[in-house]
Amino acid sequence: MMLMLLLTELVRLGVKLAAEPDGLHVQAPAGALTEDLRRAMIAHKAALLRFAACPYVETMDGLGTLTGTRKEQDLTFVVPQRQEAWRYKIGVVSLNDDMERFYWPRMVLLAS
Repeated sequence: MMLMLLLTELVRLGVKLAAEPDGLHVQAPAGALTEDLRRAMIAHKAALLRFAACPYVETMDGLGTLTGTRKEQDLTFVVPQRQEAWRYKIGVVSLNDDMERFYWPRMVLLAS
């Protein structure tokens, strides 16, 4: 699972991430974390720790926060190998103007 799709899903589910001296702490509603999500979290542990320490993302419009909202896109003309990257646009609220905008996951980066 792509990192930004994972983070969007965690935000949507109400999962809280905290960067503690002993590592990443995860607080999730009961039953929220499926085996697929757990595996994706293990694969992206370092990035999740960075996000927990600074929960902002960078877009072409500046810094923002993930909303957990996704807009599903039509995949009729997308080859199967690229469908994960093009299936959804993810919602980000801009810190500049508090407006939610939607971006392809590959256009959104962890804030540095």
